[in-house]
Amino acid sequence: MGKDRLRIATREDAPALLVLIQESFQEVKDYGIDWPSTNATLESVIENIETGVAIVLEREGQLLATITIRLPWETDTPISHYPFLWWFATAHAWKGQGIGKKFLKQVEEEFLIKQFKAPAYVIGTSGEKHPWLLDMYLRNGYQTLFTQRDENDLGVALYKVLIPERFDEKILRVAEAH
Repeated sequence: MGKDRLRIATREDAPALLVLIQESFQEVKDYGIDWPSTNATLESVIENIETGVAIVLEREGQLLATITIRLPWETDTPISHYPFLWWFATAHAWKGQGIGKKFLKQVEEEFLIKQFKAPAYVIGTSGEKHPWLLDMYLRNGYQTLFTQRDENDLGVALYKVLIPERFDEKILRVAEAH
C-alpha cells in the first residue's frame, strides 16, 4: 500500500475514528441494522480502542480504514475462542477501490498470523438486510459458524482459517452455557 501505514489506534484517534465509523456505517444504519458500530458515540469508540485492538490504516495522517480485533477474554460470552473482528470500515471517499480488502489482508498477515498466531478468526454480518456482504465473505473463503435470528434480521457468524495445520474446530466453537 505504499505510503500507507498500519498501526494500533490510540485514544487520540477517537474523534477521527468516530467520524470514519459514523460515515462508513451510515448506509448499514439506513438498512435498519442495529449494531454497536451503527450507533457509535465518542465514548463507545474510546471503549473500543481501550478494550480491543483497534487497527487503523492511515495515509498522510488521514484515516482510510479501521477494524478491531476483539479477543475472547474481553467478554463473558465470546462468539468463539478465536479472535472476533468487528467495526470494519473504510472511509466513504475510499470505498470501491479495494482498500478494505487489502487492509483486511494486511491485518490477517501482520497481526492475526504473525503477532497473535491465530489459526482462525470470526466475523459477523447481516444475512438478510446486507446480503451482498454475506455473499462477498462466502466468495472469499469464509465459512458459516452459526446463524441467529432476532425480530429484525438474521445474524451470521463466519470464520476464516488462516493457519490450517493449527486450526482446531473445538477451539472455534464455544459450548452453550446450560
